[in-house]
Amino acid sequence: MDNRRQLELRIEQLRVKMYHAFESNLNYDKVIEISQELDILLNKLENLEKVDRT
Repeated sequence: MDNRRQLELRIEQLRVKMYHAFESNLNYDKVIEISQELDILLNKLENLEKVDRT
């Protein structure tokens, strides 16, 4: 599996994890932590897409 696909899968896993953390009323610090990790991965994906377009 290529890096891009692995990154997309990890992003989806984190989205689900964040949703469940929010729904189960975990403390919001944990939800924010997951969200920040997700932001990093989304930025990596965006950078990959920029490279692919050039």
